[in-house]
Amino acid sequence: MTLKLLAVGDLHLGRRPTRLPADRVARADDYSPAEAWRRSVDLAIREGVEAVLLAGDVVESRYDYFEALPRLQTGVAALARAGIQTFVVSGNHDVNVLPPLIDRVPNAHLLGRDGQWEAVQLGGNERSGGQQATLWGWSFPAERVRHSPLAQLPADRGSGPRLGLLHCDRDQADSPYAPVTSEALRDTRFDAWLLGHIHQPDRLDGHNPSGYLGSVVGLDAGEPGARGPWLIDIADGQIQRFEHRPLAPLRWDRIDVDIGGTTSEGEVVQRLNTRLEALARVVDTTDDRPDLMGLRLRFVGDCDLTETDIEPAVPKPNHSMGLPGVDGSIQWFVESWRIDTRPVTPLSRLAERDDQPGLLARRLLVLERDAADAERLALLEAADRHLQGMPGHAGWSQLPGPWPDRQTLADWLRESGQNALRAMLAQERN
Repeated sequence: MTLKLLAVGDLHLGRRPTRLPADRVARADDYSPAEAWRRSVDLAIREGVEAVLLAGDVVESRYDYFEALPRLQTGVAALARAGIQTFVVSGNHDVNVLPPLIDRVPNAHLLGRDGQWEAVQLGGNERSGGQQATLWGWSFPAERVRHSPLAQLPADRGSGPRLGLLHCDRDQADSPYAPVTSEALRDTRFDAWLLGHIHQPDRLDGHNPSGYLGSVVGLDAGEPGARGPWLIDIADGQIQRFEHRPLAPLRWDRIDVDIGGTTSEGEVVQRLNTRLEALARVVDTTDDRPDLMGLRLRFVGDCDLTETDIEPAVPKPNHSMGLPGVDGSIQWFVESWRIDTRPVTPLSRLAERDDQPGLLARRLLVLERDAADAERLALLEAADRHLQGMPGHAGWSQLPGPWPDRQTLADWLRESGQNALRAMLAQERN
């Protein structure tokens, strides 16, 4: 017999997907974390799990109390009717809203309230065939926690397989979000750590069952790839299965389309269609298929086509369509696209020219050198100084995130340089 669990990463109830095509905006709730939660509940009931475990950031913010309350009440009630327990910990997003909210959700249990580790026994009944496990949980006591919660973990940690449910920032020593180290997690000798906070899931399986569960649905186009909860099977005193179930209704992806050697819009269309069919074969392999896919396209390869040539071949981002190669149940749309091609004429040959295209080709060749190359470093330092001197520029000031590192800067220079080179060569052909 087997003790079955379902582990759910960051839900962020209250968030809605952004950048949907116009024909899907009215149905935004169909692709939201709330829908992913509903599907997770259905999966838990179908699989007959013992408990559902939520790893924090269940709610987006304190302003989403009334959005989250009925969703959680409905889901937890359905689980309870099926004899399934629900355990949650709070994260940095929902530290102020989750405790009072859970108090109004019968049969849901907040573990580790006020930053005090708490353990519960799972299984040991007819459903699990006597299989047991100990679950430890810790909840954020404040929005910012600068110490490792692991330092407070009791010495007596129970028997049988031991699982930890924790919202934390791994291997980020200065983080204000419960920093822990990979070494400290290993030193606990737990059988698995089910972590929340980072939305990109780790590559977890029965041999490597500790890490980030990831968000249950991609919250924006910057979170590509499969999303969903994890099924865990425990038998013979150890974890036998750790399986990702990508049931998110909305999936974001980034795909490269090789248009090397193409000379017309029609050929680009065919290359894009072939690439989409390959993507369809990947997502059509299980029952956990997304309903909608938002794609960021990158056109690569040796090709002299310009943005003007390629743009007519790319579907407009304001509507969705059926993904080729499946039965039409999966829709897709273009969230954004960019060109990252190289000219058909090798850069080394263009660099021999004594004109503007030749100069630009020489600079692009410098960017391809080893990261420690002196001329490459000098080029990047000059670009960095230039950007530092224009922080008030309207476009630059709106760029998100931290100041770009050298590799990001090199990528920007390479892409903008290739765009400029394509335009120069196109003018010569015309």
